[in-house]
Amino acid sequence: MTRFDYRMEKHPETGWQLVRLMSFGGDDAHALSELAFTPEIGSNLISFAVGGTEYLCDHRPTEHGHAILGTPILYPTPDRMRKATFTFDGRVFTFEPNAGAEFIHGLVREVPWRFDMPVVTADEISVSTWVAFDPGKPYYERFPIRNRLELTYTLRANGMRFGFAVHNEDPGQRLPFGLGIHPYFRIIGPRESVRIQVPARKWQEVTRTDLLPTGRLLDIEDGPADLRAPTSLGGLDMDDVFWGMCPAAPQVIYYDQIGAKITLKASELFTHSAVYTPLGRPFFCVENQSCSTDAHNLYAQGGQEAAHLVILDPGQSLAAWVEFEVSDQ
Repeated sequence: MTRFDYRMEKHPETGWQLVRLMSFGGDDAHALSELAFTPEIGSNLISFAVGGTEYLCDHRPTEHGHAILGTPILYPTPDRMRKATFTFDGRVFTFEPNAGAEFIHGLVREVPWRFDMPVVTADEISVSTWVAFDPGKPYYERFPIRNRLELTYTLRANGMRFGFAVHNEDPGQRLPFGLGIHPYFRIIGPRESVRIQVPARKWQEVTRTDLLPTGRLLDIEDGPADLRAPTSLGGLDMDDVFWGMCPAAPQVIYYDQIGAKITLKASELFTHSAVYTPLGRPFFCVENQSCSTDAHNLYAQGGQEAAHLVILDPGQSLAAWVEFEVSDQ
């Protein structure tokens, strides 16, 4: 019989507040599963371990302290935004550039989120956390539309879920947004022994000088790599976005060294995948995302299909989810 527990703790190196959820089973090799997130820094999932194997890189040292890795939540503008600005419904939204002339990775990944106490049932343990765009918040000044992003972390035996809900609480403004996760997965074993599978339908063409989309969706064969079949990370150096993901064909990470795989299941909102595989780093990223890079500007230019920008009318809400499921190969 599986039992669940939780504890509040501090990260031993950084001092970050952590909420840790744990699942204990019987004699199964994957019996112990756990996750930990830091609500004070973007509700970031910095640990996901099954059977004693940690699958995420939590941070990297810098000359000024520690840079958080883990799994940043990207909202309301995943990835890059051209010249840190966009126009929607006649309003101009301007952000602080943080990647050269561009803005990258949204407004909520480093701000404090609130959270409730964990809830335990017979089959799982979960905890809800949220961030609200209200007047007086610095991020509201950049994106002045009242809205709320909720995230429920749920841990089960051998897997976990990100359960998202977005609420447009503004009395008069439509809410245009994208949503994504940016997990920094560990390379376990030799780099070439890790394989990734991204069963997308198209590759999103970008200009290589700034990695911003041209608006064209090209055949996979015309892109930098065909990841529809499991592909080794050996020599794979990518920072690209793919289009046409669907729930029936999830992404998969194969860890051949340990005979395990992670299946990245997602609801239909997540039509895009960002793949980042920098050479010489101990991590790689396979990111479920709801939209393209620079989605707001691409949408304004008529590229609605490629952008897949989500728009909620006042009072509307939307739910979506991503799951990590660990199993033997």
